[in-house]
Amino acid sequence: MKAHQLIASLSPALQQEILGYIQTDTKDAFRTALYQVGASRKLRPQYFDSKSKSERIDWLLAHMKQKAYDGVTEQLLQLWLLKAKVPMLTAFLDAAEVKHDGKGQVDDLPETLEAKKVDAGIDAMLKENSGEQVCLYLHMFQQQRPDGWPSIAEALEKRPELKLG
Repeated sequence: MKAHQLIASLSPALQQEILGYIQTDTKDAFRTALYQVGASRKLRPQYFDSKSKSERIDWLLAHMKQKAYDGVTEQLLQLWLLKAKVPMLTAFLDAAEVKHDGKGQVDDLPETLEAKKVDAGIDAMLKENSGEQVCLYLHMFQQQRPDGWPSIAEALEKRPELKLG
């Protein structure tokens, strides 16, 4: 799934959580995304000044669900995962034995991931996070390689707690 499809498949509560976090804790990234999408729609930054915080979120969210803004959506989802969900990311990476920087950032992606280790990583993430959040992360992680990893694809397909929409 592409990022715009992922955001559209998430529950409204998780969509609001993600954008609320981005708007509050990474203000510059939120403003940049808002203005970038706005500029493509021929809107000036002043247009957003008259909008409330919730109106800005709703406006950006509506556009993030469109294919044309997949890049913006992908960046915002990655930012949320890397900033707000560090314990979830590191739980998976540790259990899957993927080397990382301690904050969820991976420099050298493995060629293969064993199914047992992927399942252990998923179980570790599910202890503290919803299936929806775990599913989002796994889909985003899959995008790091052209065809992803078969073991993650299989887990996403077979595990009922990892379904979106």
